[in-house]
Amino acid sequence: MTSPDVNAPRRRPDESMSLLVDLSSSSLDPGYAEAAARRSDTAVAGSAGRPRPGIGLAIGVVAATLLIVVAAVQAHVHAPAADRNRADLANTVTDQTHAVDTLARQVAGLRAAVAQLRDAQLAGSAAGTQLSSRIRSAELASGVTAVSGPGVLVSLDDAPTGNSSTRNRVQDRDLQAVVNALWAAGAEAVAVNDQRLTASSAIRQAGDAILVNFTPVSAPYRVQAIGDPVAVETAFASSRSAGQMRSLTQLYGLRFDYSRQTAMRLPAAAEETLRYAHPVPSPTTRGGHR
Repeated sequence: MTSPDVNAPRRRPDESMSLLVDLSSSSLDPGYAEAAARRSDTAVAGSAGRPRPGIGLAIGVVAATLLIVVAAVQAHVHAPAADRNRADLANTVTDQTHAVDTLARQVAGLRAAVAQLRDAQLAGSAAGTQLSSRIRSAELASGVTAVSGPGVLVSLDDAPTGNSSTRNRVQDRDLQAVVNALWAAGAEAVAVNDQRLTASSAIRQAGDAILVNFTPVSAPYRVQAIGDPVAVETAFASSRSAGQMRSLTQLYGLRFDYSRQTAMRLPAAAEETLRYAHPVPSPTTRGGHR
């Protein structure tokens, strides 16, 4: 029996369980470890080549800021030109309006001169005098001649507050109701802010403006009605339209008032284009028989 070699390496006590120790200390297969390492190197290289998200965001913010600054500078540069163009247009409109008003006054003067000459020629006979009276009555009804006399003045205005609500402003339907009530009360001639009303007149809303005879009028609105002051005022005061206007005054603060006037003058309306009707010829049958 030989004695054990003293210099031989000593065996580990857990040498019989080395396989379990290797599995627990190195659970990943070498092949899988190598593949994972390659993927990690590829990801690092790719991330080094791509721009960071923060850089792209910064570039976008700088570009948007530059665009806003350029737009603001251009708007500031072109603002004086736009203001000048707007002022020029406003001056042109004002000048044309004055020119139209001047021509309208000239037309009214010429129309009055023609009427005087006509009446002077017709006054030479009884038939002419009767015809002249009929013409004046027709002109009064059609509104093509200026008239003056006593009557009733109705005033309407928006609420004094700065509220822009349509309920606090006079509408076209309010003026329509007042005008219709004055006609029904016996008015012989009616005008709104010096716009004479006729059978073909219209009161309409166009945005924030009210058009009378296609001419814009603004508050306060003065509705003049020539007629018997007592009769017109009494009938108008008891009308449904006047009652509605009183309710609107209490609810929304509109201004509504009416009073008798001893003397008023209403201008003539724009001249109407006369259209004549012609009889339609009877249809004929074959052979020339009707």
